[in-house]
Amino acid sequence: MSPRRPFRDARPRARSQIVAATTGRPGKAGMAWRVLVWVLRVVLARAWLFTRASGGWMVKHPAVAVLGLALAWLWWGILTVAEWPGDRKTGPLLVLVACLCPGLFLGVWAALAPRHYVRVTHARAVARSWAQTAASCGLGTRGPDGATVVSRLRRVAHENGAVVLRVETSPGQTLDTLHRAAPAIATAYRAHGYETRTVKPGVLDLVLFTTARLAPRTAGLPNPDLITTDAVPVGRTRGGAPCALVVRGRHTLIVGASGAGKGSVLWSVAGGLAPAIHAGVVRLWGVDLKKGLEIETGRPLFGHVAYTAADAVSVLRTLLQVSDDRGDAMRGRSRLHQPRPGDPLHVLVIDELADLMAYSELEVRREAERLLSKILTQGRALGVVVVSCVQNPRQEALGGTRNLYTQKVALRLDSDSETEMVLGGLAPLAPAHTISPTDQGTAYLVGEDGAPVLVRFDYWPDDLIRTVALHYAAPAEHTAPVPRSGIDAASAWAKAGRRLHAVDADETDALEDTTPTEAAPGPRPRKPRAPRKPRAPRQTVTEEVSP
Repeated sequence: MSPRRPFRDARPRARSQIVAATTGRPGKAGMAWRVLVWVLRVVLARAWLFTRASGGWMVKHPAVAVLGLALAWLWWGILTVAEWPGDRKTGPLLVLVACLCPGLFLGVWAALAPRHYVRVTHARAVARSWAQTAASCGLGTRGPDGATVVSRLRRVAHENGAVVLRVETSPGQTLDTLHRAAPAIATAYRAHGYETRTVKPGVLDLVLFTTARLAPRTAGLPNPDLITTDAVPVGRTRGGAPCALVVRGRHTLIVGASGAGKGSVLWSVAGGLAPAIHAGVVRLWGVDLKKGLEIETGRPLFGHVAYTAADAVSVLRTLLQVSDDRGDAMRGRSRLHQPRPGDPLHVLVIDELADLMAYSELEVRREAERLLSKILTQGRALGVVVVSCVQNPRQEALGGTRNLYTQKVALRLDSDSETEMVLGGLAPLAPAHTISPTDQGTAYLVGEDGAPVLVRFDYWPDDLIRTVALHYAAPAEHTAPVPRSGIDAASAWAKAGRRLHAVDADETDALEDTTPTEAAPGPRPRKPRAPRKPRAPRQTVTEEVSP
């Protein structure tokens, strides 16, 4: 054992003893110690900020600091050597303060308003280095007089976790020029990521992110008063602002590698719509060809589900019929369906779309692609939207429907080619293949405006999904079996053994006739079949052929 090992082992014990004797004490004594420690931390932190700001100015301007010290020393020396009457301390001190006034002002500013001081000084540093950085990143053009003209930096602003540079194009440049230079500028300023926002013609906001990762966040119970079908809260952006995903009027494609967090996106949508589902404003349909492992957890929220390819085609055919009927009713009256009880918004959630579009039987694939393509092209305005999850973004896994989704969520992907398949030309702005495997639920959300936003979707544990599903169960007329005996959909789901997809019409009638204390009868036992009689041996007849 090392001779210093006992000392290292004794440090945590000594620290715990000090905490127990000071801030860990109960009553007023412990409160007094905690207040004293807080005051000391604040004083020491502000003193350090004052010293750092004023000392930094003196290091940058050594001539002024030396001149102040020399004048103060000379004043004091003359009064002392000549033995002239007067104050030998106030005068030299005032001279020193006058020479060091800018540095002292910066120190006081940093101590009293540290956040504002850091932002202003950083903005000035960016502005000073902008001309050289822009020229080296390809934003410099040579003017008629031979001088290099760079794009103008109009403003440097700060947001939570980001620095925003408002850049204006110079003559001969376009916004595409700024877009192409954005990666180089982000690298030059050591940013963890970037995005671009068009302000007006010729003006662009370049957002440089200072945070590398988004902190995970567990979802909570939805607000029962928030009955909305337009957009649901799903997580947080890189800057910490809440993010909402638009549902009504948009089809959403969720693409991510295995373990990337597709369940977080799926249940953020389904859980966010739970109050609207319970109110009858939204009707949720589910297709889960992975044996129902995902959707079955929150089964009471769904009206009808399909766990086989044949049932999935039946669900698609029913939703297409809904679109056709609504089209006849809305023709000449409205161009966008308004959800209401009795005429809800239909949301189809498909988990593992590739199982239906690529790995099913040939006839099933063709029919599913035909029906889904019609729903994707016609259902937006008619109140029928699709939310699909898939691992493989290739064309053979999605059929001809990949470009029909108006909203895309790109979770972690395996390669840059897959990112380009999902996002197309936006792949450089949203490198989904660079997301860390430990950041499940982190994705780039691309809406109809084409601007990618990095989002960390809320995590939905299984217990929370079950609680929300039972508390906000779908209305009785949306679910199967239909509980005509007065029990709600959640109770019917529980009485059915949480296997609604396996309950047929006969079992539904049996469930209605049972009392709350009775269990649903099982299937009637079959009578044993009598053994078959052995068949008589077949007689072969040979015919002789005469020569």
